[in-house]
Amino acid sequence: MSQVSLRVIDSHTEGEPTRVVIAGGPDLGSGTMAEKSRRLREEYDWLRSATCNEPRGHEAMVGALLCEPHEPDCVCGVIFFNNLSTLNMCIHGTIGLAVTLAHMGKIGPGSHRIDTPVGVVVATLREDGSVEVANVPSYRKAADVAVEVPGYGTVYGDIAWGGNWFFLIDNQGPRVDFANLEALTEFTWLVRQELGKQGIT
Repeated sequence: MSQVSLRVIDSHTEGEPTRVVIAGGPDLGSGTMAEKSRRLREEYDWLRSATCNEPRGHEAMVGALLCEPHEPDCVCGVIFFNNLSTLNMCIHGTIGLAVTLAHMGKIGPGSHRIDTPVGVVVATLREDGSVEVANVPSYRKAADVAVEVPGYGTVYGDIAWGGNWFFLIDNQGPRVDFANLEALTEFTWLVRQELGKQGIT
């Protein structure tokens, strides 16, 4: 592959990083943002890897490719991704995108519609630089779903949608505390693996 030069702007939302690719990305053609996201994932995965993985990225990095929107009343389109794959949606990434657009002089204070692979979200930029996001509608698909987790027994959680799928667990596993970071990471990784193995998600 020939050498490619990308232009990016980094931001953080309360410490959560977002790297917006503002130039140099591939031409994803026409279609919905979901179609463009699939095209990026299947044909141009090098962009995700170069943006989010080491040596220039890390596992906490979220990337955002700025695109032309499919919906004509949107200020832009965006495809989010991380160190593993594309993402349907990202709230902290949308906040980072909004302040990046303001930094570029593309938007000012007010409400702005943004086209994503799961639909249109609205980012409201305030005079003080803070951002509020109205996400796509969320819902709980299933409650108290049981999954057997090695070393922890039966763990119960709710399956919910909010632009991405989530398995929400309350008061189970290691206590949520910074001192338990490694144990929490191991626990959540085990839960994620077992959800797939047991055909739950």
